[in-house]
Amino acid sequence: MTLHLRDSDAAALDRQFELMSAMDVQWVRVDIDWSVVERERGRFDWSFSDKVVELAAAHGMNVLAVLGFTPQWARASSTPATETAHYSRPEKLSDWAVFVQTAAERYVPRGIRTWEIWNEPNTSKFWPPRPDVNEYGHLFWVAADAVRAVDPEATLLIGGLGPKFEEPDAEVPPTEYLQLLYANGAAKYADGIAAHPYSFPSLPTDVDQRMLGGFRDLPELHAVMDRNGDGQKKIWITEFGAPTGTGPHAVSDQDQAVALLEARERLESWDWSGPLIYYELVDGGPDLSDTEQNFGVLREDLSLKPAAEALLDGASG
Repeated sequence: MTLHLRDSDAAALDRQFELMSAMDVQWVRVDIDWSVVERERGRFDWSFSDKVVELAAAHGMNVLAVLGFTPQWARASSTPATETAHYSRPEKLSDWAVFVQTAAERYVPRGIRTWEIWNEPNTSKFWPPRPDVNEYGHLFWVAADAVRAVDPEATLLIGGLGPKFEEPDAEVPPTEYLQLLYANGAAKYADGIAAHPYSFPSLPTDVDQRMLGGFRDLPELHAVMDRNGDGQKKIWITEFGAPTGTGPHAVSDQDQAVALLEARERLESWDWSGPLIYYELVDGGPDLSDTEQNFGVLREDLSLKPAAEALLDGASG
């Protein structure tokens, strides 16, 4: 389950972990966000991730750490000053290496063994101004080396590849991007591939889906791995979900529950599928018309949507 703390107080966070435990959640996915942890060079604030790691351990859950994004001081001076500027690549990979190794030194002893490097690098949102497979490949190699210097047995995942939606040139289809990562050697250096195979508003096994590289295309993604001699590696589904609310392509509360359970059932039939991590636990805000705010299985006040009820029923049944 992907967890964003946002403004959660201690009691709310405890409640979130109690509910995840009751849902039999095995993996908690959390950002270790460089732009938050090291706002000033050399000054680290680990309070957010420390608390999550502590609670996950107390509840017997594994932590998947997502490593990104770039603080202002580490960006190129030409980086536009926008709300998403932290998704820009770091100017110096040596700065990135220091952060990654420092994170590993802190959290490997606390039980983190699996690391997802960046998020959706095949999209212009998370790799502005446009995806660049060679730039990402170098960033991945540097991160992998930094983590493995601390934990040689760590699992390093290519950052979750997002599907291609309708906007031209905004995303590179996952299969195409992954083949390019094999061409430059980065994918071979990874222990697995992370994917975000969204299908909404369709159900995951529906024939007609609006995006390329969504759930129905996962076998094609694995075929790329197989052709490159990596068929034994797993595809980790590190985000899958569907937004409720009233926004474009939203689904009903009930269909959200159906989508999550259907995805889990289908993935269990593929031996190359790794863990399934739903996106996300709690809604990101109260605006029902904002797609990004409505992926939670819990509402902002932590009340349960039907999807959460279904996960609780499945865990207790």
